[in-house]
Amino acid sequence: MTYDLVIHGGTVVDPASGIHARRDVAITEGHIVAVAPSISTGDAADALDATGLLVLPGLVDLHVHVYWGVADLSIPPGPHDLERGATTIVDAGSAGANTFPGFRRYVIEPFPGRILSLLNISAMGQIDPYLGELHDVRYLDAERAARIALEHPDIIVGFKVRLTESLAGPNGRVALQRAVEAGTVAGLPVMAHIGDSTITIDDILGLMRPGDIVTHAFTDRVHGIFRGDGHVADVAREARARGVRFDVGHGAGSFRFRRAEAALEDGFAPDTISSDLHRFNHEGPVFDLATTMSKYLHLGLSLPDVVRMSTSEPAAVIGRPGAFGTLAVGAEADVAVLRLDEGPVTFTDSWGDTVEGRQRLVPVATVRAGRRVVPGGIARG
Repeated sequence: MTYDLVIHGGTVVDPASGIHARRDVAITEGHIVAVAPSISTGDAADALDATGLLVLPGLVDLHVHVYWGVADLSIPPGPHDLERGATTIVDAGSAGANTFPGFRRYVIEPFPGRILSLLNISAMGQIDPYLGELHDVRYLDAERAARIALEHPDIIVGFKVRLTESLAGPNGRVALQRAVEAGTVAGLPVMAHIGDSTITIDDILGLMRPGDIVTHAFTDRVHGIFRGDGHVADVAREARARGVRFDVGHGAGSFRFRRAEAALEDGFAPDTISSDLHRFNHEGPVFDLATTMSKYLHLGLSLPDVVRMSTSEPAAVIGRPGAFGTLAVGAEADVAVLRLDEGPVTFTDSWGDTVEGRQRLVPVATVRAGRRVVPGGIARG
């Protein structure tokens, strides 16, 4: 049989398919057509030697900001995501109802990777990181947000609300209520950014529904998920028990090692690992999703768990289980090839705290819809 591409010699780690073994992967017409111990490269149009490397489903980053030129936090998509193994990225609230059409036409549609959107409940989106998008409740139009989401079901996978006081002022509660209203009408989840809000975590979680997402779950800011004694609060455990999801959302000020360690000691691992890439962290301490994944390897999670939290689990969280985040036969051929480096490495969290690790995931190659990705984010056959 003739294949367009065979990735051979690598160790496939695909938790969605239950595979963690040496396997070859064959791709034809943009889809996975075979995963087997040995696949001949003789009739393949292209071959990628992954000997000594990890072959993963294309990474799914649940929290990025890529509406460059409009949303002030954003960076251009490509160099820090697609070229670093993240074939699916979810922009978390850069666009609101007023600004989404331009985001779709000028950023999402031309981009060779897959960009999905959590629509900001503020119609203006994230125009400025200092002024805040929720200070004027007139921007909080749940009906319009739901309508835009229903008009773009292929791209919009939920809603985003940022509850920090500098962004929401005293309007955190009404903003979250409006986001939940929009989510209920559209049948989509809400992602809530927590930390330093005027609304307590008890009130925040009390408003959230099964399937909704708390991002920045391991922040060290006030009104997070931790009690005064450093343990995970009962209200967070209760929310998880009824289906609320907890996401890392590393960012420039929202992830602290001591909180992540305490949560793991309490048996409270993240549901999803995301980077929250934006212009204040893409040159450090975040860099890319693979670096955030590496930090959780250092914290003691297994490689399959880290991969699951960065592939199939975020796909499921946004209602796309099996559509991506897997190397199952028949799936679209999104693949991340990474190297697991062994040796000393220093990791830094959002507070500037450092830890000395022994392993680091390093992106080597990306395949998007069956085509290799080259520098510049352009895929070729």
